[in-house]
Parts: sequence; structure tokens; C-alpha cells
Amino acid sequence: MKKTIERIFKMNSVLVDVIRYLDSTKQSNTPIREAVDEILNHSRDLHEDSNIELEVAQLKKQQWIREKYK
Repeated sequence: MKKTIERIFKMNSVLVDVIRYLDSTKQSNTPIREAVDEILNHSRDLHEDSNIELEVAQLKKQQWIREKYK
């Protein structure tokens, strides 16, 4: 689970870099800029639901480990 969270964090970081690059090269009004902005800044429900799924998976994993090693 740690690696999945790390991967998501790194992907988010790269998308932030893409936004900065596009803005710095005066490409703020391009379809790709809009698509990246949408996923980074305007998909709150998706972000929240994804975070909940990750938390639930972590809790289930912890519970499984506790039960296995009782």
C-alpha cells in the first residue's frame, strides 16, 4: 500500500510540474493544460473517494495482519 500511495504522490507532483512548465512557456490556454488542471484541481470528489478507498484498504490490511498473527 505504501508504494501505491508513493506512486500517486509522484504522479501528482509530475502533473504540477507540467502545469508550471506549460504556464512558463505561455501555453496556459491549451487543451492539455486544461486537462491537467481538471484532474489536479477540479476533481475533488475523485480525490476524496480515492483517499477513502486507500484508507479502507490499509485498515483491512492491518486487520488481516492482526488476525493472522494472533
